[in-house]
Amino acid sequence: MKKVKTLLLTIFIWITALVFASPLLLVILNSFKTRAEIMTSAISLPKTLYLGNFVEIITESNFLSSLFCSFFVVAVTTSLTVLVAAITGYSLARWESKVCKILIVIIMSTLFVPFQVYMVALIVVVRDLNLVNNLLGLILVYLALGMPVPIFLCRSYCVGMSREIEEAAIIDGCSRWKMLYAIIIPLMKPILATVAVLNALWAWGEFLVAFLVYGNGKPMTLPLSQQYFFGTYSNQWNLILTNFLISSIPIIIFYMLMQKHIIKGIAAGAVKG
Repeated sequence: MKKVKTLLLTIFIWITALVFASPLLLVILNSFKTRAEIMTSAISLPKTLYLGNFVEIITESNFLSSLFCSFFVVAVTTSLTVLVAAITGYSLARWESKVCKILIVIIMSTLFVPFQVYMVALIVVVRDLNLVNNLLGLILVYLALGMPVPIFLCRSYCVGMSREIEEAAIIDGCSRWKMLYAIIIPLMKPILATVAVLNALWAWGEFLVAFLVYGNGKPMTLPLSQQYFFGTYSNQWNLILTNFLISSIPIIIFYMLMQKHIIKGIAAGAVKG
């Protein structure tokens, strides 16, 4: 009976995995098809491994400029998010007062407000600051929207850190800032790696905020560049899927390189404190 249950569980897991992986498999298959083949059947195997889609995306579109633009936005946003979250999370963990508790409640309460509620107000503020169609404006908005969860994770992680090391450093004459970058931040490496991965995954594929804040700015980010393959009467599905496939490769590689830190960091940041 136990073997039957194990067999049924294994079959269920494989079926579930296939269901979740099927969209990606369809993207890969259709990236090697011509537009006519996709219109004929989107689920059939390609007749030949057609590489023309990849050549057209790389050489005839603005893919490379969009790729470098996305790299820049994600790198700057993620770096600033990690830095600000580390400093803020540590400060809130060590600052014991009613004001600190109120600040924590205010920061976390922003997670329960849907983006659509303050979307118009956000765009008005960005416009009044002359940051529309500006990469700086997009980075600042990403930084603001992506801060609550990293601060919560970093604070929870710091609450569980031993204070003896900090006290010993202060006795030895170490200043607060030197202790922060020489002792605290290295100890926070697992949670900071988790914050970096989560933030990069979000910023890399984000479309709505980029469309509202950055609009038709040049160069475009990768999600924004996708919209130009959609026409009024027809869509270039071969180029859409190929662009999506190529765009996914860098962030997948980044995730695979950092995945060992994710579970460790989230578990430590969510349980402590």
